Amino acid sequence: MRQIMGELLLTKLSDPRIDRARTSVTRVEVAEDLLTAKVYISVMGTDGQQNRTIQALRHASGHIQELVMRQMSLRATPVLSFLVDTEFKKTLETLDIIQRVADEIQQKDEARLQAAREAGQDADQTQAGEIEQSPPPDGTNQDQRS
Repeated sequence: MRQIMGELLLTKLSDPRIDRARTSVTRVEVAEDLLTAKVYISVMGTDGQQNRTIQALRHASGHIQELVMRQMSLRATPVLSFLVDTEFKKTLETLDIIQRVADEIQQKDEARLQAAREAGQDADQTQAGEIEQSPPPDGTNQDQRS
């Protein structure tokens, strides 16, 4: 049913309030008695675009039911109700947050690595300076004059 609803949305509806590129059927819940179905719609866009799309689908629900009846062989076509699928948007928002946190962690790791490299170079330079200033192995000090 979800696939049929998605195909109808893309090919058979011509309402200008429905942006086909931003609208998708995410799931359909059909009642056990097959008399009603909840069609969950995700609209990528503003709340206004979302509301216009849902209004357009609700307005065309009779026509959509007729189109579904032609595609499916059921005794009775379920009465369709269109709802906004907020779970899909929340999932996308959660994934976006996870990506931002991962990017932030990566930046901090790179900064730590860079700091460690710089500290290692400073340590190498300090060791090189100490080697130059260390007394000769024979135990004599260059500052002592005999």
